[in-house]
Amino acid sequence: MDIEQAKTYVNGEIARIETENPVGELRPWLRDACPAALEHWGLVQQRIALSRGNPKAKGCCDELNLTLPERTPAQKRAAEVNGRRLVASRIAA
Repeated sequence: MDIEQAKTYVNGEIARIETENPVGELRPWLRDACPAALEHWGLVQQRIALSRGNPKAKGCCDELNLTLPERTPAQKRAAEVNGRRLVASRIAA
């Protein structure tokens, strides 16, 4: 599925959980959270990852089987440069 399809799917699943649990607390870190709170929180994390631009780098989107567009040569060069900078900063620290 592509990113737009994934966003639609995740938003639909969030809406389903919210309508099925109108009274229960959906924040899993609270004591009275409903059983679907963990699933809801995972879907919220997927929605955040999808909206941030590079969902493949986010482990929470692995199960969506996303097909991402190929990176441009400029993006690939920038990733290489940034990788070298990261390695250099770790060596220097």
